[in-house]
Amino acid sequence: MHTTMTQNMWLSILFQIIRNINYSSKKTISCIFAVIFFCAFGAHAAVLSPEPDNAALLYYQAFLLLPELDSELINPVLRGADPNEKVREYLEDSRETIRIAEAATEILDCSWGIMRSQGVYNLTLKTVLGQLRQLAFLLEVDARILAADGDYRAALDRCLSIRRLAQHIADEAVLGYLVSLSLHGRAFLCIQHVLGSMSPDTDRLTWLQGQLRGVQGAPPLPGRAMEIALDDTLKFLRMHPELLATWRENVSGLIEDDSAGQEILNLTDEELLAQARESYNSFLASVNRVIASDILYQQKYAELQELTAKLADQNADGDPVGILSIFGPDVVEMHDIYVRQMAHFNAVSAAIEIYLVKAETSQLPETLPSCLPNDPFSSDAFEYEITNEGFVLRSRHEEICANKLWEFEFKVNESN
Repeated sequence: MHTTMTQNMWLSILFQIIRNINYSSKKTISCIFAVIFFCAFGAHAAVLSPEPDNAALLYYQAFLLLPELDSELINPVLRGADPNEKVREYLEDSRETIRIAEAATEILDCSWGIMRSQGVYNLTLKTVLGQLRQLAFLLEVDARILAADGDYRAALDRCLSIRRLAQHIADEAVLGYLVSLSLHGRAFLCIQHVLGSMSPDTDRLTWLQGQLRGVQGAPPLPGRAMEIALDDTLKFLRMHPELLATWRENVSGLIEDDSAGQEILNLTDEELLAQARESYNSFLASVNRVIASDILYQQKYAELQELTAKLADQNADGDPVGILSIFGPDVVEMHDIYVRQMAHFNAVSAAIEIYLVKAETSQLPETLPSCLPNDPFSSDAFEYEITNEGFVLRSRHEEICANKLWEFEFKVNESN
């Protein structure tokens, strides 16, 4: 317990350093931090592992070395341009940052030491998420450089590192979960690029297939993020009783039944929050049942909208769940974003099978092979179209929130 408290104390100090330094002094500060780190933890060497067993400790070190993001330099590469010498020099200066970030992604446990009671707009969390996105961009640019140099296995491994990084932030409530999904999407785009850069190779494709499906799996469902968000909101409200008081006054004034309004006013804060938790847990249980069910996407969307509307009615009726619904996520939109990334994941998985056919027969299949992962927007096979440069996998129904039909383009390289 003493060791955990000490680690959290140093994590807090380290984060304050990160927030207050400028980029030009980061390398100097990182050296200072290294001395402090090893001195502080040297006394506990007998009980600590010789290497960090918390990925966050390495990520924070990588943040210290993180170069200032040069968007004008790297964005063209992220959009598919060939890396020029300036990009390569930029990445070479970031080599130690990438090494530490890679090591962090290999560690299973990741505890950020963030004070969750600060609420959903936690500045610490938002800062961590911003720096993690920059790390992910570095890893992606490095993957694209490796692919340009013909080291396709290493390039694909960098893409998978981005997915492992994404998993490390997925449990940081709704904001962390949404950033995690966006990073999974970046990883899938990077994999598409690498697959289109290399000639189809059975060994590499089989290895990648096993990594995606057998080792890493699909992007996480939103249920856990919503449950964590509930706990964080309750902690936040306990820290800010004035918000509860304001909500009581507003709701009691809207309730036509005076006795019901007085009942709300008579509840203690803990009684109010206990009732709110019970009601919101019931709402989340219904949401998770819908999301996990086998019904069609369009029906899930309609049922989630209905559940959300009922929650709004409870708020208007003075149910204590209303105070949580103010801070709660838009479950309909969260589900749509999740399905969008599932469509991307399934498209990449299906594309690997198509590339395998190409590797074995030297031709793309005229029609989709059987038993491929489906389009989650339609629960049917993707629409498949051979193009001049490769092939496209297209969803058969639009995402309702985005009002968009998603399609995923895969190039086939015949030259190497």
